[in-house]
Amino acid sequence: MTMTDSATRASEEQDLDALLVRAAVGDCDAFGEFYDATAPQIYAVLLSMTGVASTADTLLENIYVEAWERMRGRSAPPCPGREWMSSIAHRHAAAHL
Repeated sequence: MTMTDSATRASEEQDLDALLVRAAVGDCDAFGEFYDATAPQIYAVLLSMTGVASTADTLLENIYVEAWERMRGRSAPPCPGREWMSSIAHRHAAAHL
């Protein structure tokens, strides 16, 4: 990974975190943008862990509902947004297995 790649990745993570901060004060559009940017990766994790598309679909919905509820009133996500969503996804998938 080059310095440019690292800087781009860091900038993308900051952008995602900024979307979550906006969502924390009720900005549904910001949360939608966050979803669009992160859901494909999170879905892939869920599908690889569960092996069942319908289960991954249900878990994906539950995960984003949880994230929306947990972000309310926060000034920042508990860790970088993509990392936070991955940890929630792993927890939900493991609980389902």
